[in-house]
Amino acid sequence: MLVAKLKEVWKEVTLLSTWIASVTGAFIIPLPSWHATDENTAFFMKFGVFIATVLAGFLILYSFKNKSARTWMRLSIEFIALFIGVYAIYHFAREAKTLPYLDKDIVIGNELLDNNPFETFKTAHGFLPARNEQMMIILGDPEKAWVKESIMSNRIQLMALLFFCYLFSAGFMISFCNLIILYKEKYQKKNTAVSKTVIE
Repeated sequence: MLVAKLKEVWKEVTLLSTWIASVTGAFIIPLPSWHATDENTAFFMKFGVFIATVLAGFLILYSFKNKSARTWMRLSIEFIALFIGVYAIYHFAREAKTLPYLDKDIVIGNELLDNNPFETFKTAHGFLPARNEQMMIILGDPEKAWVKESIMSNRIQLMALLFFCYLFSAGFMISFCNLIILYKEKYQKKNTAVSKTVIE
């Protein structure tokens, strides 16, 4: 009886530890080095990541009622598939919506200003530098070349994609951890039943 209670407590502690690790990881995983005049970007990103991991933490409460390994297998597959898909979208979106500058990724806009520095540079020199060198023209300040609203729109899109990346990764970790625990318990029960049959 005592052993069974200890196993149940151990399961809860393991799940809770996974959740805490997800929340902690959300804060220690380096955020993209987005240089921006909006100083609240990093705060909103961390807050969004925290909310994502808290929502994923509710899976722990669900796990106490649902003991079906098939359900957690399905959830694990769905979460990892969603994570891979969203991360791929985020990767390509980041490539398209940022430009490098001094080892940082600068979020750019979709709409250029009239008489922007790029046009001035091209008129004066007859060419534009390679895409990964164009931020040197505006010294890393995207608002000198792009409409501010379009920069903010891209920044919000990238933050939203990161939010879902953290949410689905935390959901996968918790679901997969619970799946392992259920299979372990099933395997132990099977071995116990076999042992009793042999003894009898």
